[in-house]
Amino acid sequence: MKSLHPLDNNLTELSKEEFSFNFERYWQAILDNKWRIALFTMLVLLAAYFIISSLTPQYKATATVLIERSESQVVPVDELYGLDSESDEYLATEFEVLKSRPLAEKVVRKLQLADEPVLVGEPSSTPGRFDGMKATVLGMVGLGKSEEEVTRVAEVEREIARRELLKDYTERLSILPLRNTQLVEVSFEAPTPMLARDIANAHAEAYIESDLEARLERTRTAASWLAGQVQGLRGDLNRAKSDLAAYLEAENIIDINDDVTEIVSQELQELQGEMVGVRSRLAEAQITRDQVRSSSGSNRESLPIVQQDPLAQKLKLDVVLARQRLAELGKTFGPQHPRMVAANSDLSSANSALRSQINKIIETVELQYNAALAEETSLQRRIDDSRSTFYARNEQSDRYFELRSEVESAQRLFDLFFERTKETTETIDLQSAHARILTPAEDPLEPSKPKKAMLFLLAGLGSLVLGVLYYILRELFNTGIRDGEDVHERIGLPLLGSLPIIKKNFIRPVVLNSMEEAERSKDGAIFKEAVNTVRTGMMLDRVDQPHKIVMVTSTIAGEGKSTIAGHLAYSYSNVGRTLLIDCDLRTRGVSNMFGANKSDMGLRELLSAEALLEQCVVGIDNNLDLLCANFTPLNPLKLISSPRFQSHIQEAAKKYSYVIIDAPPVLPVSDPLVLSGYADAVIYAIRARSTPYQHISRCLQSLQRVDAPLVGVVLNQLEMGGTYYSYYSYGNA
Repeated sequence: MKSLHPLDNNLTELSKEEFSFNFERYWQAILDNKWRIALFTMLVLLAAYFIISSLTPQYKATATVLIERSESQVVPVDELYGLDSESDEYLATEFEVLKSRPLAEKVVRKLQLADEPVLVGEPSSTPGRFDGMKATVLGMVGLGKSEEEVTRVAEVEREIARRELLKDYTERLSILPLRNTQLVEVSFEAPTPMLARDIANAHAEAYIESDLEARLERTRTAASWLAGQVQGLRGDLNRAKSDLAAYLEAENIIDINDDVTEIVSQELQELQGEMVGVRSRLAEAQITRDQVRSSSGSNRESLPIVQQDPLAQKLKLDVVLARQRLAELGKTFGPQHPRMVAANSDLSSANSALRSQINKIIETVELQYNAALAEETSLQRRIDDSRSTFYARNEQSDRYFELRSEVESAQRLFDLFFERTKETTETIDLQSAHARILTPAEDPLEPSKPKKAMLFLLAGLGSLVLGVLYYILRELFNTGIRDGEDVHERIGLPLLGSLPIIKKNFIRPVVLNSMEEAERSKDGAIFKEAVNTVRTGMMLDRVDQPHKIVMVTSTIAGEGKSTIAGHLAYSYSNVGRTLLIDCDLRTRGVSNMFGANKSDMGLRELLSAEALLEQCVVGIDNNLDLLCANFTPLNPLKLISSPRFQSHIQEAAKKYSYVIIDAPPVLPVSDPLVLSGYADAVIYAIRARSTPYQHISRCLQSLQRVDAPLVGVVLNQLEMGGTYYSYYSYGNA
């Protein structure tokens, strides 16, 4: 951490570590305020004693109810309402029913609790008489309410009273399910044991009665509902039968069975199988026909269909043999030779026979194609007819079975509801309670609350904790300077002294009249010794050349700087002639403290040269004089910045051993920055635990910027412990 000595340029900023928990500091804060905490605790205990003593005792009676998950029912009507008595939700629902308002209203009506004074309180007759007199007077002057308005107001008041009674009843009632059991405790608190017992038992009985009534009502409602359903189902059954008969008559259907449909389906499958073969043959015939049509006359001999015909191959061989013979004869004979003529004739006959066979083959191909096409058309027609028959048969069958299913379903529902209706009607009076009182409530022997000892103990512990917590939090969030250690760590200036808190009536005698010193209290003596410690520290700071002009300032007003300046001047007067100058021209702090008036001579006469310094001072004690601020200038800063003011300060320093200047606070005005230039030493007064550190830091930075001769800090109004007082008592002895 940086030092805050005036030679440094920057003040240390507040770090996060300064807010860390310091057990010793907070423990000391608790010790310093132990008597306040003890007093607060005693006051709270005293108040708690009177409050607890005034509380009306409340007695708590408890009845135990067994809720059965399931019971024997001839007709399980609960199933119609979705109530599953075997589920955990069933028990949770019953617990909530026990807390319900309708059940509370039933008990209130049964026991006539609206007339019970211990619950609703004693009615006051005075307000009623007053209201009657008021209504009479208003009626006489024509301002009264009409009968209808009076009736409406009375109804509203009764409704409000009823709701308040139910609210109080609900708050007094407690329902406690016992874990892992089907038991539930019904408890009620009342001002008397008998009333608590009667209401707890009545509430349990009302729950059982309400459940029986609800079950009976559900059974009756179910019977009525079932009867209506039977009537509707009878109509549905008759309608379904009529629709089936009408369909059979309209379609002229005598019987529908699965065998006929199966035969039609099988025939359709066979026709579709034949169609595959026919289409295969048609495709082959079409390929052959296309080959024939795409070939010319000379190329037809090479067609596959011609190559596969035995007769065509034989005729083709005859043509080849005839050509070979003609070629052999042509080597021997001439074209006109009879044998050559006969050979040409044989060749022509063979070619003619081959062409004739090829033509027949081609005609056969066309015939085969046309036959396959005709067969496909005929077979397709048969398939279409069979498919139409199959679909028609399926539609009839589906519609028939649909209508027949509707008849069967309607018959089953009708039979089921008819039987359930008969059972419900016959067993309507056989309902049994699903709960019973296992242990009735008894008169409680002792009140359940208030637990006076526990409340008294809690009040004591709570007040003690609150008191301790208050002072810990105050210490934690206090941003002021707490003690000398804070001055050293956070400010860095020397601590000249710590002044304790004393009553204000001790200050004036200490300063004004030294002859009263023997009559002063112990606190006054301690305060004086603390001021003497500050003076000693100032004198020891410069032994060879003591500080002659000492300025006292602070951060803001109210920190006690004027008190410190006055007491410090009185302390200096014990070792040398001292002049106290009131330079706080706006508030005249020191002047008011010493009782100086504006009519007395002071700074006004000195600065206007109307009188000399010796004539303007007021004698306070043998070696102590006061130069009071007996006027308020329009511009105090301009006045104290003048050379004449500085020359008078220097003149006073020559005539007096010590000059104490009471300067204004630094934060609101700039006067101390100018006055610090006239002083040999500046004492900075800080009110302990009060002035925020941020303000102190800003003011010290301002003083350092003008090179103010900061000597140290005086911590004022500090709460001192016993050791401190013992020290100064010893010094005063």
